[in-house]
Amino acid sequence: MSSEKIILEPNEDGVYVPSGAAADNSSSPGKRLFKSMGRVIIGLGLLTGLMLLILMFVKGGVWVGEQAYPLLASISKLALFLTIFILTPLAYFKPTRSFAGLGIYFASYVFGLTLWVWSLILTYNLWGIFAVIIGLFFAGLGIVPVALLATLFSGKLSTFGELLLLMAFVPICRMFGIFMVAKATALRNSR
Repeated sequence: MSSEKIILEPNEDGVYVPSGAAADNSSSPGKRLFKSMGRVIIGLGLLTGLMLLILMFVKGGVWVGEQAYPLLASISKLALFLTIFILTPLAYFKPTRSFAGLGIYFASYVFGLTLWVWSLILTYNLWGIFAVIIGLFFAGLGIVPVALLATLFSGKLSTFGELLLLMAFVPICRMFGIFMVAKATALRNSR
């Protein structure tokens, strides 16, 4: 350990540095300019990399959605059939009310996932990647309203109606399922 004292002096930016460093820093303005340019170039490179990563994520998500959508649509149709023709009638019988309510509740998630993936694909195909990024920016849920706008302004009114119907069907099923489970639980607790 050395016994020499370190003397701090302010440089031209007002930052206190060891006395030898203040003189070195002020003697080479080209060196400071080179460092500043390097920081700008690194920042621009990181920003470009981030944008490319977002674009790859969106394009990859759309590709996965396009691959999964046919299976998801089939599962959603089966869930719709089961909800309307089996689970809803079962919800009116006391012994099966809880089972039916849970089934309808879980079916609402199938409908919601189908709605989201379909909205993602529609938005990408009708308005492009920029609209998808805007829709995903709003916690991912903004993709459904963007898809509604894209179908409406593109003149696809039947698709707009189907999206609107599915969008309304998701919370209705979820609330009805919760209501049936709560009703069955209340009946079970009152005994």
